[in-house]
Amino acid sequence: MNPYLWYLSIGHMVVDLSQGILPILSPLLAQSFHLSYFQVGIIALAFTFSSAIIQPIFGVLSDRHSMPWLMPLGLFLSGFGLALTGIVKSYGLLLFVVLLSGIGVAGYHPEGSKIAHFISEDSKAGSSMAIFSVGGNIGYGLGPLLAMFVLSFSGLNSIEGVIIPGLLVSLGFLLLLPKFKKILSENMSKQGDNRGQALTSSNRVGSLIFLILYVTIRSWIQSGLVYFIPFYFHNLSGILKPDYLVSAFLIAGALGTIIGGPFADRFGGRNGLLISMVLCLITVYPFLHLKGSWILVFAFIVGASLISTFSTTVVFGQRLLPGNIGLASGLLLGFGVGMGSIGVTLLGAIADYMGLPFTMNIICLLPALGIILALILPDVRAQGSSPKLAEKLQKA
Repeated sequence: MNPYLWYLSIGHMVVDLSQGILPILSPLLAQSFHLSYFQVGIIALAFTFSSAIIQPIFGVLSDRHSMPWLMPLGLFLSGFGLALTGIVKSYGLLLFVVLLSGIGVAGYHPEGSKIAHFISEDSKAGSSMAIFSVGGNIGYGLGPLLAMFVLSFSGLNSIEGVIIPGLLVSLGFLLLLPKFKKILSENMSKQGDNRGQALTSSNRVGSLIFLILYVTIRSWIQSGLVYFIPFYFHNLSGILKPDYLVSAFLIAGALGTIIGGPFADRFGGRNGLLISMVLCLITVYPFLHLKGSWILVFAFIVGASLISTFSTTVVFGQRLLPGNIGLASGLLLGFGVGMGSIGVTLLGAIADYMGLPFTMNIICLLPALGIILALILPDVRAQGSSPKLAEKLQKA
């Protein structure tokens, strides 16, 4: 594996710390600003909009221009925005600084995933993207721990400390910018030659839509659990500090990603997507309703199974859009995740009116929709790994 891939993964880890930090900040922000569940959902939506929904815009720009400087800038902004949450005095300004942090996240992903794609072999694309993706999963999982550590000093008054990792790693990226520019210059012309293949077939368009819907469902489940686990287990199960369950869930997802990428390389992405949702369907209900040590066990299983397809869906999208790698990355890493995370706002509204237990039971049923979508998707693999692939691409 190319050593630059590992540094891209480290950058992915640091930039996604903010996604794990924000859910832990939510109860404190709710108490400080006297927020409802719906308003907490709006905070999540603000971050999601800037970090995910607009990410395809960065992806389109990335396909047309070499912009490796977006990576160090994104690393800095992701921590800087959250560091300001302890300073602002109004709900409007709070939403603004959360948006700023999200823009940093959005700027890093398409450019980083595009370079990761360029330096990997097609037959090992799942494994390579798993290395890149697992950094983000680890960062998401370590985010709550970093938040708890920083907040332990002086609550929201010490939240400024979350800026340190992004600041340090961004300096390293500044030193590597010449190398990343060289990688991009060597591969951007090849990508341009393939651009005519992108979205030229109704089969590709339909598959891409179903893939985005799959990612949307996955994100509804993941975001709903991450944001509401602290409220649910604290209020209904009597667990005083349920934040460790969020970390266990997300760290297990990182381990699942390490397995999911190579699994997709060998057995096909669609099979990975299907197995992921089947395992999630049979374990998420016990996780939310059992007691004792079983809670932690099922938190780990649900996280590992659900998030294992993170890299698989990105590679799937890149193969559907071979001439628009940045756009594919933005759609699958950003827009698909972002549209799904809008569900957190809707789930928050349902929780305000119907109660949190009712809302969590809705989440338990969502994997069934994921199973249906996985069955609809084609079995697209690396060139040469499946005789069906050439036939599918010829038809496309």
